[in-house]
Amino acid sequence: MVNQKELQEKILAYRILQVRLEGAMKQRDLIASRIFELQNTLASLEEVEKAGEDMLFSLGSEAHAFGKLTNKEKVIVEVGANIAIEKTLEEGKNTLNKRKDEFEKALREVEVEISQLSDTIEEMTPEIQDMIQKSQQQAD
Repeated sequence: MVNQKELQEKILAYRILQVRLEGAMKQRDLIASRIFELQNTLASLEEVEKAGEDMLFSLGSEAHAFGKLTNKEKVIVEVGANIAIEKTLEEGKNTLNKRKDEFEKALREVEVEISQLSDTIEEMTPEIQDMIQKSQQQAD
């Protein structure tokens, strides 16, 4: 005999897990986007080291402009809370690499959470389906 209250609680728990999974997947996408952005920035800093005075600068949205690099020894790097400080090119790269490492660690943690949530949902699905089927048979 299927307890309707137990079935409702299982379905509620299932829905909560689904919402958590969706949130974790969105978080994973945001973190992956930040990692990609940091990789591009680091690649740009590598190009700054190699470049002469004239460079092609990205203006965003796939637009670029030619310009002169007046000081390739210093960069401005955001350090948090909308605060940016001047650093040497090497210090800037180190800061961004550390940030990228932190994001990669967070990405791994979120992927573990996604895997665990997915496994739990997968385990619950047949159990809930079985309870629903038994409940329908009892109603007949």
